Amino acid sequence: MAIAKVVLVEDEKSPSTDFRAQLKKEGFEVTACVGGFDALDELGSQGADIVVASTALSDLSGYQLCCLIKSNDRTSKLPVMLLAKGEVSEQDSFWKVAALPDAVVDADTLNQDLKSVCTQIKGLVSKAHDTGWQPNMVKNLLVPSRSFSSANLINSYAGLLDDLLIERLISRVTRTMAEVIDPRKKFVDAYFSLISQLFLPDLLGLVVASADGPWAAFHLEPGLSQNAFDKLVEKLTKDLEVVGDLNLDIRGELPKADGGNSLEEIEILPIAAEKHGKAALVFASSQKGSFNAITRAFMGQLQLQMAPVVQLLMAKREIEVLHEREAFRAAIDPLTGLYNLEFLVGFLQQQLLFSFRQRLAVGMVIIDIDNFAKINEEFGYEIGDVVLTTIANRLLNITRSSDLIARYGGDEFAVVLPNTDVAGAKILAEKVRSEVERISFVKGQGSRGPKVTVSVGCSNFNMEDLNPETILRDAKLALQQAKEGGRNQVATQA
Repeated sequence: MAIAKVVLVEDEKSPSTDFRAQLKKEGFEVTACVGGFDALDELGSQGADIVVASTALSDLSGYQLCCLIKSNDRTSKLPVMLLAKGEVSEQDSFWKVAALPDAVVDADTLNQDLKSVCTQIKGLVSKAHDTGWQPNMVKNLLVPSRSFSSANLINSYAGLLDDLLIERLISRVTRTMAEVIDPRKKFVDAYFSLISQLFLPDLLGLVVASADGPWAAFHLEPGLSQNAFDKLVEKLTKDLEVVGDLNLDIRGELPKADGGNSLEEIEILPIAAEKHGKAALVFASSQKGSFNAITRAFMGQLQLQMAPVVQLLMAKREIEVLHEREAFRAAIDPLTGLYNLEFLVGFLQQQLLFSFRQRLAVGMVIIDIDNFAKINEEFGYEIGDVVLTTIANRLLNITRSSDLIARYGGDEFAVVLPNTDVAGAKILAEKVRSEVERISFVKGQGSRGPKVTVSVGCSNFNMEDLNPETILRDAKLALQQAKEGGRNQVATQA
């Protein structure tokens, strides 16, 4: 079995027969091409482990061929060795570097030491394989709108120009897309607007299967079948391993519930987005054979150039999620897991404004652990933390999901009770007091822990005062009354 496939590209007028024979002797599979266009056709259809090309060719120069390979993100890892032939011009001096060849061999070395050149080729192939290169990867070098042939220069140059123009056209589109990443609706609007100006199949879609909220946007032409659309969404969900429900954003006319056209031709072009998730471009038509070579070239280039845009989109969403988590952490007391005082005041202000507009009551409860300093002094701060977290968890179990609980201070908790008057607040306060009184704390190794009680102050929202400090002040006054009355009791401030 051959150790690697070499595509050897030379001018048919001056083939290196000895070099070709040496390559075969060294165990390489050699495919000889008589020009750059023949090489492009071979690479696109059969792939290669390495390209060895003369700089002097009858159509494309070796520098141009190398630059086409190395300037493509998908094929840049394909090693290219250039065989320098003929006089070196000023342009050749530039392209000798700018084309990014992996090696350049001069004529003297090629004529005098073929074995060392073959050894060098083995090293380049081994290095490329170590980075993950596979021969079939080069099939994505171009998505030719027509076949390439060094014998038909006019058609080949036209095909190459088509591909390069498509690439340039899509570069402009993706640059625009990168500028409208946020918000997502604006991004999707821009995507469909720009792409539909150039190419509009019966179904045009973009699926982003990120872990923090997978979504898909589709532009639909009239007449599609609901069943065909549902099957496509099911396939996308499976192929992209979507976790959770796929949030659908549908533009255009919804598929017909009864009847309608099926999707006879579907192209799902995956986009790898590294750690952020998976994505895909989707093109579908109700007519077989509607995607010709030009449209496939367009789709292939769009798939290639949309990858960094989608990665940027996913990364931005990940950053937003991190910011949301950071904001959440900033609002949480690290010991108890309850909201902190800053968040409490902000929430209370919004709640009072809403309740004022709706003419709804708001209750407030402040809970203070009796003699907490003595508990820390006698039993230690670790037991004190256990007392705090135990009471916090008990509050979470007692209150409603609509209530907001916060750690108000070192040994105090506050509860905001929407749609609850002072009488309702007092009922909750008494329940909290009695629940805490029944808790048995253990110090360790079965020894008795502290006996814990709480004093509770209750207040309600005065519709004439939207300042959150007022309802908090009233609750603190009631709390002070409970403590002065002997602790382990509830007091109210109407």
